[in-house]
Amino acid sequence: MKKSLLTLSGTFLLATLAACSGGGDQEASDSSDGGDGGSSGEEVTIRLHHWYNEEQDNWDDVIASFEEDHPNINVESVTPENNDANETMQQIDLAAASGDQLDVIMVNDASNYAQRVSQGMFEPLNSYIDEAGFNFDEDYRVNTAVDGERYALPGKYNMHFVMMNQDKLDENNLELPTEWTWSDFMDYADQLSEGEGANKMYGTYFHTWVDYVKLAAFNQPENSNLVKDDGTTSNIDSEKIRQSLEIRQRGHEDGSAVPYDNTISQELSYRDQFFNESAASILTGSWMISEAGGIDGSPSPFNVSFAPYPKAEEGDPVTTPAGADFLSVYSGSKNKDAAFEFIRWYTTEGIQEQGKYLPAYKDADLQEVVDNLVQAGAAPDKVDTESLINVLETSEAAPLNIPPTYIGEVEDAYMSETDAFLLGEQDLETTIQNADEAAQEIIDNNAE
Repeated sequence: MKKSLLTLSGTFLLATLAACSGGGDQEASDSSDGGDGGSSGEEVTIRLHHWYNEEQDNWDDVIASFEEDHPNINVESVTPENNDANETMQQIDLAAASGDQLDVIMVNDASNYAQRVSQGMFEPLNSYIDEAGFNFDEDYRVNTAVDGERYALPGKYNMHFVMMNQDKLDENNLELPTEWTWSDFMDYADQLSEGEGANKMYGTYFHTWVDYVKLAAFNQPENSNLVKDDGTTSNIDSEKIRQSLEIRQRGHEDGSAVPYDNTISQELSYRDQFFNESAASILTGSWMISEAGGIDGSPSPFNVSFAPYPKAEEGDPVTTPAGADFLSVYSGSKNKDAAFEFIRWYTTEGIQEQGKYLPAYKDADLQEVVDNLVQAGAAPDKVDTESLINVLETSEAAPLNIPPTYIGEVEDAYMSETDAFLLGEQDLETTIQNADEAAQEIIDNNAE
């Protein structure tokens, strides 16, 4: 069954969500009952709120498969099909404040997840996991715990790697790295750069996201974000953030990275930069696996291989920034057992049947998953799946950083300063100092 998500009118404060849903603490105390679905055998209908296109992403088939295996649970897919997760989360907030039925809620990133955990929107799941009898850490790559309690199971696994033009590596007699540092990465970018002017191929391309101005910090086991793990201190005046900006500075100075002013003035796309051979490598993530053979139905003009995310220093382990789609049970749901049964099934069996995403489930058959994803692309024969499998198997997921709810303000302040730096309007130390002071002020203003 499926239903379109309608935009609701009216204005509501997110802080009222816990009260509207009956309150996280109260619902947690009722988790042994779990509502009237799932284990009781009584037929129920649960609603799955997400943002994906149902037909394109095989949701109809997934739901049909689940309902066949669980005849007492019907699943109603509720989605605007706009592939805009942040906009959809706002609609879900409004639906919750209006008292609509919500059971399973999919969340796209750690920031949105943490914010709604703090508002009591999601059911604590530790007791459900214990009752189901599985070990979370043994089953999943991404830890969803907030202060020791898990409020979600991870579905799609987002990890990062480097996509490379293998033909250009061969032309330059460069081996495909199986591990490397940022210094090595920039050396490769320098050697892969060729040509001049409008026809130049740069060694690499850095996109406009905040990820690309915290490169060396992004995959660290501690203090990987702009706010330190203590939640009270800016992390901007730090070795790894400074190193991140030095990486960008080198790319501009030696001409190995697409200039930032070109990126913003021409509104460049990382996909086009890579497949149009304007950049020989791009730092990207697992969402690109299905497009590795080409984009928009056009086969890649070259062979594509994969290298791991670079390390900050020699001797560091090979780690990747990691994230996930979070599958949560709404704290106000009357069908919590059934909702949990669905998210456990989907994050293990269902996502593999779906064949569209890289699962966070550790026991997934990686070869089968990769084959399915690559075959969906324009030219599967152009994709070096062996190097991709190696990256997936050898890259350890960095611990998930659950940022403070005001992280967006900190990111905006930081990027305002880094924009000036990347455009040559201020030096590195001025950038660090200004951004650090602005971030600390935001932290202090939000301190309890």
